[in-house]
Amino acid sequence: MIRMLNAITGQIDDPDAAASEILEQLDPARNLLANSIGLLACNYEFIDVGALEALEKALPFEIAGVTTLGSAVKGLYGQDYLSLSVLTSDDVRFSSAVTGEVTKENLEQELGGAFKQAKDTLGNSPCFILAYAPIMDKLSVYDFFTEIKKLSGDTPVFGSFSCDQTLQFRESQVIHNGRAYRESLAFVLMEGGVHPRFFVTAIPERNIRKERGTITESDGVILKKVNNMPLADYLGSLGFAKDGVVEKIRASIPFMIDYNDGGKPVAMATYEMTAEGYARCAANVPVDATLAIGALDYESIMETAETTVSHLLECKDINGILMHPCLSRSVLLGLNGADEMKKVTGLLGNRVPYQFCYAGGEICPTESEEGKLVNHMHNFSFIACVL
Repeated sequence: MIRMLNAITGQIDDPDAAASEILEQLDPARNLLANSIGLLACNYEFIDVGALEALEKALPFEIAGVTTLGSAVKGLYGQDYLSLSVLTSDDVRFSSAVTGEVTKENLEQELGGAFKQAKDTLGNSPCFILAYAPIMDKLSVYDFFTEIKKLSGDTPVFGSFSCDQTLQFRESQVIHNGRAYRESLAFVLMEGGVHPRFFVTAIPERNIRKERGTITESDGVILKKVNNMPLADYLGSLGFAKDGVVEKIRASIPFMIDYNDGGKPVAMATYEMTAEGYARCAANVPVDATLAIGALDYESIMETAETTVSHLLECKDINGILMHPCLSRSVLLGLNGADEMKKVTGLLGNRVPYQFCYAGGEICPTESEEGKLVNHMHNFSFIACVL
């Protein structure tokens, strides 16, 4: 069994005070079991002042995590916090590792090496994996996910890509122990009596257009043709045109991709339209997958957050909850950007320990019709894992 201990601090200008607050809330001498791992989410300014080094000196376990747009534990939420959730257990073992600086040329080698290091430390094959990955210009999130999926095989992976308050990801970083990395990925592997349950909520059905198209030409993450029409022409036929010119697809417009593998459709972001009228997407868009266009607004964001929380609270034996909503949800809330965090913390109250952390891209398994878990990338979604 796993226990989750939570701590949070707003001491963004004083690393020693931040470490002291975290240590006081966790009380490791009284609360830690035989094996522990820390999962951290913070405003990047905590890194700049040395809070990670102070925490590493104060705490007797390894830490992995990411910078984030906002986080919440214990009823406190906002952009200016550092939150730490500690998983501790007598019968579950944890290991972690971080890659070196990743490039397109060494991606397979670096991720494979870190995964092997964590697996060797664990001494067994993991039954559950957490992945914390960077946002990088020279590598797409799907480059990382493809390699993670290859390494994990059938083992479920839950994770987050880093983000930050700049929204251009200038300060987006991955955290491992007392250091932060702009171009590295961190793994946490678990083995033993851990039984994760997964939840993904993206777009309410009423916010998805009824028109469905079949992807007929693509190249990895490049969506070229739908129904044998260049994507721009297909979108124009749906009314995404002004004066005969297809408007640029923005990252705020979700593409709903049904991989036709028995799982639910996955929400996906698009980064840009090419001169040929194609779209560069956040993940793979295979031929024969089905495309629909979705939309997110205030009501649907709040509704899907509430739906997710209500479903996960139906679980039995909740020892802790990890939640990674997409940062786009907070951005789309505009001046009410904290409302989703407020909603979730209000619904959970003090009933169960949890950590809420916005993600620059979400990794979470979905269940096929045969009941098999399939690891997927998501955007615009609220993902959760009940431990």
